[in-house]
Amino acid sequence: MIRAALIWLMLALPVAAQELPDWQHTSINDFAGVLTADDTRVLDQALIKLFEETDIEGTVVTLPDRTRYGGSDGLEAFATRLFNHWGVGDAERNDGFMVLVLVKDREARIELGAGYPREADILAQDVMRNVMLPEFREGRMSEGIRKGTLAVIESIARPVAAGDELREPKGKGIPLVPGLIGFGMAGFILFQIIRKQIRGIGKIPSKCPKCGGTGLIEDQDPATPERPAQANETTFWIRCPNCDWKQNRPRSGRGRGFGRSGISVGGRSGGFGGGRSSGGGASGRW
Repeated sequence: MIRAALIWLMLALPVAAQELPDWQHTSINDFAGVLTADDTRVLDQALIKLFEETDIEGTVVTLPDRTRYGGSDGLEAFATRLFNHWGVGDAERNDGFMVLVLVKDREARIELGAGYPREADILAQDVMRNVMLPEFREGRMSEGIRKGTLAVIESIARPVAAGDELREPKGKGIPLVPGLIGFGMAGFILFQIIRKQIRGIGKIPSKCPKCGGTGLIEDQDPATPERPAQANETTFWIRCPNCDWKQNRPRSGRGRGFGRSGISVGGRSGGFGGGRSSGGGASGRW
């Protein structure tokens, strides 16, 4: 009996010894470095806008694999543990979602909060099968993540927030989710982001006080694995792309940071809301 218990303990130690990764940004944590700059900006803005308009928290995570984080218990169990470790979503409604992609494992998961109905799982599987996996099989990782996340927002998160009944995909022919999102939404969001960057974001002045040029940019010291973005330790500034003018902008909180590849990621301030998942969602492998 004692010997059996010792064997079980030895088998469990590798899983327990590996810590789950901590989030750096509430919207996107591209630890595998597969998202392009444009797709990162599109998703960052889409997830922030979703939260501002519906109070629903969504997040995108890419990892090289799950083994280094004690993921020998399988994709579904690992995704649920990571979701609950971060506490994605509102603690009472449990309406958060996580799009998780494990690049080397060739696995992906749409993990839904415990508050979503059964129909949401079916829609998530439709997104995975008809939106994400076809892109992944062609090597278009960033595009698949972008399209899949936008599809979750439009076909699952927003209808649930509005109290609408979720519609299950029916029959063959054109899949429901790609038909809903098309390509227009991504293009519209990208256009809005580019327009904001040209005009300046938030309270950034419209013109450079030195040369009078437009297109001022808000920037930040990039975070690195050795020195991640920390509250009150980050220098923000406004700079002019037309001359050498630059001005520091004090700001507290986690705020805007940089992904693994140096791409600016905003996210939401204040962290996640303490939501949990009971294992709902959809998985895919390619």
